[in-house]
Amino acid sequence: MRGLRAILVAIAALVAAGAVVRAGQTATATYLVEIDAVVTDEAGKPVVGLKQEDFQVKDDGKLVDLKTFDAVSEADDRRVARSIVLLLDDSGVGPGNTVTMQTIARTFIARMAAPDEFSVIRLNNRHDEAFGDRLEALMRISEYRSDALPFFGRETLENALQAFTKVARTLEPIEHRRKALVCIGVPDVCSIAEPTGRTSLIWRFWLDMLGAMGRANASLYSLEPGGTSRRASMSGGTVADATGGEVFVNTTDLTRPIDIVRRDTGNYYLLGYWPAAVTRPLHTVEVKVNRRGVRVLARRVRGESS
Repeated sequence: MRGLRAILVAIAALVAAGAVVRAGQTATATYLVEIDAVVTDEAGKPVVGLKQEDFQVKDDGKLVDLKTFDAVSEADDRRVARSIVLLLDDSGVGPGNTVTMQTIARTFIARMAAPDEFSVIRLNNRHDEAFGDRLEALMRISEYRSDALPFFGRETLENALQAFTKVARTLEPIEHRRKALVCIGVPDVCSIAEPTGRTSLIWRFWLDMLGAMGRANASLYSLEPGGTSRRASMSGGTVADATGGEVFVNTTDLTRPIDIVRRDTGNYYLLGYWPAAVTRPLHTVEVKVNRRGVRVLARRVRGESS
């Protein structure tokens, strides 16, 4: 009797955890992964009207079966709610650049309109949160100072990654929506390179950031007014590469990056699937569309859900 009871308890536990697997099948995780994908044509215009069967998603190199699908598009004659957070670098940007940074931030804010949700955060201000109205955003911009905190190397990188993580966790309750974190500043802060591995001193901060960004459907866009592209020398890319964002360098015309961020947060596809139950901190993701002449922008790495 005790043996039978133990067996029944074990079966019940497996069912509750969603981990019952038939012989020959691969165990799947108990959470749904949702990937937001932006699809554009060669002219940079959103490609609308795609169906679930047009997409191919691989997780750790293995093709997955899409379980959920949704298309968000301004072409549907509806006002799409956007979630955009401006992150102002106040450590890497040196003295004398306060006015320039304020001007860039105000230009972004001027393009926002209801029902857009937006906020402004100074990266090293612990009191700034990813919410508030236009008045709050403009006040933080006015109070921004480019040399608020000196650049301290690794400590500054940790602070930036922790700020990205904090914002993503704040945005996570807003489900089924692509969000954009726009980091404005120097490459060393806004385009942090993927660590070389577990021995890196910022590895755990990188893992936390990717996990939080993935669960929140958040992508990082890096706007570096005086930066130069470092992607060619990076084997793993930057935060933007990993999370499905973009990097804009050395640009004096703000219209293009603003339009791209607004385009990407107003036109995208949501693809949901059950991942295999493989325990590792990071997983690769690949999204393709079965059409010629299109570009797909989606996260390339996801962290374990927790």
